[in-house]
Amino acid sequence: MGAWPKVRGFFDRSEPLRAPMDDPFIQIDRAEATSALRLRERGAEQGALELPATSMQTLDVVEADVAAFIQDHFERAQIDAANSIRTYDSRLNALSLIANLSSIRTQAMIALSDFKAEVVNRRGRLTTSRDAIVDSYAELRDFRKDNRLRRPAHDAPPSTATIGTILVCWLLETIANSMFLRLGDSMGWLGGVIAAAVVGAINVGVAAVVGRVLWPLVNRRETGMRVVGWLAIATWFVLTVTWNLLAGHYRDAKSLALPSPETAALGMLGSGLESIYSYGLLIAGLVFAFGAAISGYKMDDPYPGYGPVSRRHAKRCDDYVTDVEDATGELTAIRDDAVGEATDVRLELGRQLAQRQQILTHRDAFRRRYEEYAEHLEATANALLQEYRTANRSARSTDAPTRFDQTWSLPRSPLPHAPGEDVPRSAIDAAEADLEQTVTNISKAFDEAIGSFEPLDELKRRIADG
Repeated sequence: MGAWPKVRGFFDRSEPLRAPMDDPFIQIDRAEATSALRLRERGAEQGALELPATSMQTLDVVEADVAAFIQDHFERAQIDAANSIRTYDSRLNALSLIANLSSIRTQAMIALSDFKAEVVNRRGRLTTSRDAIVDSYAELRDFRKDNRLRRPAHDAPPSTATIGTILVCWLLETIANSMFLRLGDSMGWLGGVIAAAVVGAINVGVAAVVGRVLWPLVNRRETGMRVVGWLAIATWFVLTVTWNLLAGHYRDAKSLALPSPETAALGMLGSGLESIYSYGLLIAGLVFAFGAAISGYKMDDPYPGYGPVSRRHAKRCDDYVTDVEDATGELTAIRDDAVGEATDVRLELGRQLAQRQQILTHRDAFRRRYEEYAEHLEATANALLQEYRTANRSARSTDAPTRFDQTWSLPRSPLPHAPGEDVPRSAIDAAEADLEQTVTNISKAFDEAIGSFEPLDELKRRIADG
């Protein structure tokens, strides 16, 4: 499914949430600061000199040192606080799934559409297989009707078994004939084996062809074809007897050491065989020829053409069953992936929502600490200024500036608010509902698709019912 991986791009990378700096809000010890800045001593010194002037409305040098001391602490805290806030904000921005809630519904619809498109593709493939079965049934039904067949086709033995039987017949005939034909051969056993192999190959090979091609013709419904079949068998029988008689006479001619035993065998045709071994050669040839013919005959259904038609039909049925299984398996895998992805998105959404709330809580707490620290620095500054001003008043004879009674304000800038808009709970609930509905819709579409895949037995019944 191509939709959910896009939503996965909004998943959090699961980086640890941590405060990336030391605590910047260092509390200032007033006594130590008073001593370090020599506020009482410098206040007395300035007062003895009647400084600052009564009319002076700006900070004098000592007060400016206090303000600079406080502002230096605050500026360092501002820098560290800004870094911390950026860390919090970067973690908030990383929770992009919450910021892209609207895309969840879109991708959910795309996921459902993709699944339905896959269903259509699988149905199209099954339609082709189903049409092939319908045509196959029509072909098989018409063949049975035209040839008045009511029985199912016979199962054909494995081709290797049939060919093996024919080869065994040829091998046995070759072995038997070689013992008879070696007599009087100038090449001895080798000549006998070669002659026996040739005689056996012609004898068994022709018999196998007759058994496979001509013998089944006697089962045809047409009278003319049956007559052709019986005539062909009779012809083959006569030729087989003649061929094996020639083999026997050939053996007699070789045993008598006649010149050109092949020609002599033709001249001896019509007379009786000279030896019992020659009769054995004749009988062996007939037995192995009939064995090869029977093997060829049983190679397929005895009715010509019935076997191939039946096998084509069986193969199309098997192909249809395989296509249904493949389609079911593929849709199951797609459904499981889609449902799993939707579930992962839903879990990730809940996790990001909880993490967002955690980050916002830590961020708000940090911002409050920052504001409280600014107030602490301001109060500390005024306390330090009061130490200096009290010592200054005690040492001077003239009136102190009126601003000595005023408090000093720390210039400050607030920390920025959290980035992004506040996500209402209703939007989260709607996204979760969309994900749950997507799982339901995909499961429903899967069930409908599987229900539309017609099993082979139902398809057969429907075809049989017309």
